[in-house]
Amino acid sequence: MGLLSVKSRTNKPDLSRSSVTSYVVSEYQRSTMPAAPCSSSKATMPPAASSGSSTIIIAVILLILYFGMNLVFNIYNKWLFSGPLPAPIFVTATHQAFCFLGAVSAWMCVPDNWYKRTPLEGSAMISKLMIIPFGFCLNIGLNNMSLLYTTLALNQLIRSFAPVSVAFASFFIEGKSYSYPKQATLAMLVMGIVLGVSASPDFELLGFVICASSVLGSTLQIVLTGYFMGGQKVTLHVFDILLYTAIPCIAFLVPMAYLVGDFPKTAASFEANGAGKFLGLVLAGGSM
Repeated sequence: MGLLSVKSRTNKPDLSRSSVTSYVVSEYQRSTMPAAPCSSSKATMPPAASSGSSTIIIAVILLILYFGMNLVFNIYNKWLFSGPLPAPIFVTATHQAFCFLGAVSAWMCVPDNWYKRTPLEGSAMISKLMIIPFGFCLNIGLNNMSLLYTTLALNQLIRSFAPVSVAFASFFIEGKSYSYPKQATLAMLVMGIVLGVSASPDFELLGFVICASSVLGSTLQIVLTGYFMGGQKVTLHVFDILLYTAIPCIAFLVPMAYLVGDFPKTAASFEANGAGKFLGLVLAGGSM
């Protein structure tokens, strides 16, 4: 297993979409770790059940916030890419710029007992961190691009295949096994997705391929990040993840934006909407 793990050191977690995902994964992993056996002299000590319950409650609340923000974010992006600013890769890069500015502000402004930057140690840690921006670009970048060619309903239907792809990848990469009820549930999910996609009147092959590729990117990001974050030797705050991966994400996304022709579309949108409205559209997405 690798040397990285994401773990919150504060009871005031960041609520950006990237940070919520990292925080929930880390809290879930911590809450499900088996407790060390007690010695006979401490056998009468009560178990820390309340701590585990509060962790689960926090994780559930953050998941609800994540899915709620994800829904609003996708609706906004679909509207944005269908009209005012049809440049999904460029917009995704601006979102990462906002994430970086937020992480830098936290690093420079908040007290050390709330957040203190964790320095990177060695090339191995840096190499493993680079998996996150690579998976992010495949996941979010391609998902945003697919909104140009699919309806929001079809996009979300295709992306609901993610639990199945993650289960397969976890089996082959990490050797995880699943019970028969879980396998049956995944099989029913696959049947539902196939029926829904095949019967969709909005089906378009190009949009389907791009969205399915984003699901594979999401799987790569989740499974490989979890695989390399198995150790406990180095602890990274969620702000550390944003601080260290946002710029590499932008470095991946800018060439992609150039290749798909986002720069001329961005310039045309700037001229058509004016500087004020254009910046407002970008700021609205970045604030999410």
